[in-house]
Amino acid sequence: MKKLFNLFLFSGLALGCFAQSDYLYSHFMFNKLAFNPGYTGSKGSFDVSAFYRRQWSGIDGAPRTINLNAHTPFAGGKNAIGLSVSADEIGDVKTNSFDLFYAYQIKLNEKNKLSIGLQGRIEQARLNWSNASAVDRDDVAIPTANETNYAPNFGVGAYYFSGKYYVGLSVPRLLKNPLYLSNDNTGTSREGLLTYYLMAGGQLKLARQIKLMPAMLLSYNTNAPVDVDLNANLLFLDAFWIGANYRLADSFDGLVGYEFKNGMRLGMAMDFTLSKLRKFTYGSYEIMLGYTFKCKDCEVHHLRYF
Repeated sequence: MKKLFNLFLFSGLALGCFAQSDYLYSHFMFNKLAFNPGYTGSKGSFDVSAFYRRQWSGIDGAPRTINLNAHTPFAGGKNAIGLSVSADEIGDVKTNSFDLFYAYQIKLNEKNKLSIGLQGRIEQARLNWSNASAVDRDDVAIPTANETNYAPNFGVGAYYFSGKYYVGLSVPRLLKNPLYLSNDNTGTSREGLLTYYLMAGGQLKLARQIKLMPAMLLSYNTNAPVDVDLNANLLFLDAFWIGANYRLADSFDGLVGYEFKNGMRLGMAMDFTLSKLRKFTYGSYEIMLGYTFKCKDCEVHHLRYF
């Protein structure tokens, strides 16, 4: 099984797929900061979140991702700052990233706001060649020492939101940096590395204690097919939610979660693979833990999606 995954991994290297790496989350509607810096501070209070994702269980070397983030408004709510730390591992490649966010909110009227955000990032990628199993051990083209690269990046995003819906457009990484390129910059193209994100969602009241919370995340990269995540969560008693995602041609996901009155929220997602990889994996899972601090001077609604 490990040989099978290594085949996928190194085929991706040859095709240039490792030129830029973007993280994947089934809880994307709760982790907008990972895709749009304009979301920074939009919850109206200090908020922290943690996510753990295990992709394609049962396959050796399959991706694992950990993300910790926090953001808060300041200076009367017009300004906001945030930070995020991520660790991602796939096969023998490990990537760590540290992000800083700043956003400025423009109040259009009593309910609607437009937030413009900036994002700065430092990435570290490490390739452990010592763990690779070479077919030809005498092949001089295969490095024998581990490689570590660092690269900066930055991004921009716009996020429009009200009490009932939101729309966001962003490019989290604008620089076509050579993070995964060799020292001579060969073998991987610098072009087509930008990923554009469009997100949208809303809140519909179905009954006195039941709400429908639809959400969508679309990503576009010239080097990859258009990716679309569609979600529908049912919210009961402003506390418990259950829902489902569909990731285009990839998986069907089930979600369940609960938010306590003190502001803590717990969630779990199970992904059922629809692609040909379903023959080799049990699926994927993701765990979310978050906390929104109370703010006497803020108008923060319970279970604030946006």
